[in-house]
Amino acid sequence: MTHVTWLYAIVPADRRPPPDVRGVAAEPLRTLSGPALAAVVGSVPRADFDERPLHAHLEDPVWLEHAVRAHHRVVEALAATGPALPLRFATLYHDDARAQALLRERHDELAEALRRIDGRTEWGVKAYLTDRPPAPEEETGPDDGDRPGTAYLLRRRARRQQREETLRQASDDAGSIHAQLAGLAVAAALHPPQSAETSGRAEPMVLNGSYLVDLVDGKRLADAVADIAEGHPRLRLELTGPWPPYSFADPGEV
Repeated sequence: MTHVTWLYAIVPADRRPPPDVRGVAAEPLRTLSGPALAAVVGSVPRADFDERPLHAHLEDPVWLEHAVRAHHRVVEALAATGPALPLRFATLYHDDARAQALLRERHDELAEALRRIDGRTEWGVKAYLTDRPPAPEEETGPDDGDRPGTAYLLRRRARRQQREETLRQASDDAGSIHAQLAGLAVAAALHPPQSAETSGRAEPMVLNGSYLVDLVDGKRLADAVADIAEGHPRLRLELTGPWPPYSFADPGEV
């Protein structure tokens, strides 16, 4: 066999993928039918997407960005026309038969997950600490007369304690913000804060939350984020979305 099957999303059985959208290998999309459900898939070359070549591709940031964007375009196009359960990036099966077995064996879980996200979208909220205390490498070194004197060591301890207290308070505030936003959502999820390399921000991230809300409640959530931001001047809140409900779609390991 020269191709493997890449899965994008689970949809109701009567849905068809948009003909003008292509997949991660620029392949046309198609559906595999199961009981009341269908999987939107593409056939991708085994030479590029079998385990070893795929692992090599995932180490290539240019290839990875292109593929992730292509996968997202498919999921986004499907979600724009009705409920679509996004599957994790790089969900692959050796052939169509194994992918269709998923629809039979996991039917109840998949159907319930699809029902849960129907008519809802995901919003993301990140919070960054703008009042950033000095990191250890930013501290001023001791005067010649202090080295290695007690005064210098005390200053270092005080700065470290100040930094720890500032971050602790910011984390407490982030927890309170998450609880407020979760109260406006059907479901909420906390993700680990991203590093500066991943986020592209110098400020420490203290909140990385996702919120599943009904389509009609998106503005209410956005207004709440704006109001909360005014009450936390040391934090910068960033609202993103709406997204397909990636954080709330997976009924388990697929």
